[in-house]
Amino acid sequence: MESRNDYGGPSRFICFKLARVMRKVQRYYESRLARFGITPVQFYVFSVLWENDGMKFKDLAERMNLDGSTLTGILDRMERGGYVKREDDPEDRRSLLVYLTEQARANGPALAGLAETLDQEIQGQFTGADYTVFLKVLDHLIAREP
Repeated sequence: MESRNDYGGPSRFICFKLARVMRKVQRYYESRLARFGITPVQFYVFSVLWENDGMKFKDLAERMNLDGSTLTGILDRMERGGYVKREDDPEDRRSLLVYLTEQARANGPALAGLAETLDQEIQGQFTGADYTVFLKVLDHLIAREP
């Protein structure tokens, strides 16, 4: 009889727990963003552009932590949906600027409201002090190189 390698199951690993949490967040966004015809990653692009509309493509890719070809595909779909437009950078012919459209700006408050609702639901599961620690831990993990 073969001996079973009992390593404790996947739930003992941090990556498994983080993936489960991220999947829950992903499903939340997918279900609520569907009526707008956008995906969670497109929502993140919206969020970055709301802060800095007319951003250089290169800077947007860097901020999103995406390679250029991946961002191009995302922007292609967003452009077809009427949410962004790309224009040549008048100061650098090799560069593109990415702008939100009027349609995107009109949907902005509703989209931001979805994210704020989820944030409030998550925050409601913590005490004030624990939530502050939770945010610090997330920021720390984001800032560290793997």
